Amino acid sequence: MTVERKSVPTSTRPYCFVSYSSREPYVPILFPCLWIVLSPNFDLRLTPSALESGADQRSQIVDLIEGCAFAVVVLDGLRPNVTYEYGLLEAHNKPMILLKEQNATVDIRGLVVGDSESMNLTIPPQILNIDSHFSDIKGVNYAVWKRDDPAATVKTIWQEYKKKESKFKDYVKIKEPVLWDTQK
Repeated sequence: MTVERKSVPTSTRPYCFVSYSSREPYVPILFPCLWIVLSPNFDLRLTPSALESGADQRSQIVDLIEGCAFAVVVLDGLRPNVTYEYGLLEAHNKPMILLKEQNATVDIRGLVVGDSESMNLTIPPQILNIDSHFSDIKGVNYAVWKRDDPAATVKTIWQEYKKKESKFKDYVKIKEPVLWDTQK
């Protein structure tokens, strides 16, 4: 069976490609924070929801990366799909915001074929250390986000976006979002 390659539909607005591990149960907390900061000016494209059923997944991801204005890469879990997409983004010279949750771990259990619980996998979760676990990008800066502090996470995303002004082809100044007034 030949899988038909279909390219990603074009958007009338620039978009941000979001690379993340769907195995990290807390990562969806980050999506509304990204939306708050970026949606006034950018669409967000997350996989798998941005992919078309029945079409080649790899080709669609390459098309999404080629067409994006920039990307957000969530390193949490350090899953193979995320490192692959990071490499494609680098190869396409796309600006990136790299994020790591303050308590992120490496998803070792996700690399085991089968039920890791029944296999008595005794390796404890390892706190994600970029310099040792993803040493090919040793020294590349990333921002820390906090799953239990959405206001701080929104501010971090906004600050990281602002730092990329000279690197984004479709850079648009974004006003700092205010979630609620803490001065009362």
